[in-house]
Amino acid sequence: MITEDPTTGRRNMGIYRMHVYDRRTTGMHWQIQKGGRFHHWRAEGAGHPIPVAVALGGDPALMIAAALPMPENFDEIAFSGLLRRGPCSLTRAKTMDMDVPANAEFVIEGVVPADERRMEGPFGDHFGYYSRPALFPVFHIKKITRRHDAIYPATVVGKPPQEDRYIGDATQEIMSPLIRLVRPEVASLWAYYEAGFHNLAVAAVRVRYRKEAIKTGLALLSESQLALTKCAILVDAGVNPRDFDAVLEALRRNFDPERDLTVIPRAPIDTLDFSSFRMHLGSKMILDATSPVEEDDLPPGTAEPAYEPSGSFLEMAAQEQRILGWRLLGGVLLAVQLSSGGRELCEQIVKTALPGDAKMVAVVSRDVDLDDREMLLWGIFTRFDPARDVVFARAELRGVWPVYHGPMGIDSTFKEGYPDPLEMPEEIKHRVSSRWGDYFS
Repeated sequence: MITEDPTTGRRNMGIYRMHVYDRRTTGMHWQIQKGGRFHHWRAEGAGHPIPVAVALGGDPALMIAAALPMPENFDEIAFSGLLRRGPCSLTRAKTMDMDVPANAEFVIEGVVPADERRMEGPFGDHFGYYSRPALFPVFHIKKITRRHDAIYPATVVGKPPQEDRYIGDATQEIMSPLIRLVRPEVASLWAYYEAGFHNLAVAAVRVRYRKEAIKTGLALLSESQLALTKCAILVDAGVNPRDFDAVLEALRRNFDPERDLTVIPRAPIDTLDFSSFRMHLGSKMILDATSPVEEDDLPPGTAEPAYEPSGSFLEMAAQEQRILGWRLLGGVLLAVQLSSGGRELCEQIVKTALPGDAKMVAVVSRDVDLDDREMLLWGIFTRFDPARDVVFARAELRGVWPVYHGPMGIDSTFKEGYPDPLEMPEEIKHRVSSRWGDYFS
């Protein structure tokens, strides 16, 4: 999608989904924190429609540039020239005063009026669920042009791993060095495709003074599309953020929920994130697993809390029929599969003596395979809202300072009101399998 700022004329190019209503109109799924949405917001505020050109296909550098979370007002088409090491060929649109990619397979020209909305969705998307229908702007088509023998580009999204994994990972490879320009203390950064990228990001930080890591975490949560991150984990600069086992070891070694957990209860979240039951509004959390520079203090006037677990998780698991299985990851994260009773059992489990050095418990539903790392991360990080679904054996406020006791529990079970997970029909699975050899011939 190509738009121009109605006040400055600066260009934006992004990738958004379009729900086809009929031969002349589609939805325009402009999510929050997207350049196209900001342009529409300005135009709508002035009561004006905004022209939009949609380019389907083109060279890979152009498509990757469109997917990049570039700073606002940064020209993605110009950046594609850096990736390509050559200019992008542009031509004038047929019905509007705008340049469009000359080598696109198709170009759709149209306009998005002010103050017009229509229900868009449901739509299977990259979080692995069918996102709920919601009101979005409407795109009115004026003209379509195409190349001779044009190729229609498409990608498949759904439960990880899908094709968008590689688009997202390529985006990270390009953008991570740019993050270090504005945050030099960040040694490396990685968002996990297993969690839909925005639900889990890990940053390796060079900590030079006490709590610099949390300062960096808060800063990253205000940077461009990183502002939509739900769970950020901070590790030392020597830890590889892409290695989840190394991240778990950092959590085992350094993370203390009482001192190192920060929850932001009211914050913007990804448009596709349904876990708070409120579009665009939810919560975030930062887990600081960096090595302490100095010993941290407890809230003023408090002593080290004495917490004694009640009973054993292993005994509970042997007796409680709703516990279908469990797995201890990295000695620190206990994943428990339940048939029912998510919040209730999570609150009970965090009060027991956990196996090993476990500091965190995540309870998941029966559809999440404990032995499949990709599915387990997907099942944990897409199904909880931190402010609502994180529990402790006991929590209290000292002034406005939260004090937590015992291990941290996360209720990541599937909750009533969540959209259905995306499932590929058996007919499609069979059709793809039967033609598998054709795709590589």
